[in-house]
Amino acid sequence: MIIVNMPLKRDFVKDLLHGKTIDGITFEYVKTEQMKMYFNTSEESERAASVAKAAIKKSELGPALFFMVEYVK
Repeated sequence: MIIVNMPLKRDFVKDLLHGKTIDGITFEYVKTEQMKMYFNTSEESERAASVAKAAIKKSELGPALFFMVEYVK
């Protein structure tokens, strides 16, 4: 599972990742708690967090967003 922690544009990131397969990793939205969005991933590793972070940064709003992505066991 990964957590995307961000104050703004959470719906944008949810739409960007939910149900998508990026670099062989599938992301599935689970829930939102305050500024944290939880996603299950098909690969349980730090790589899943790195792939999600790269996908957000490469998006049209990515360079302007402040966010953190972390892997949790």
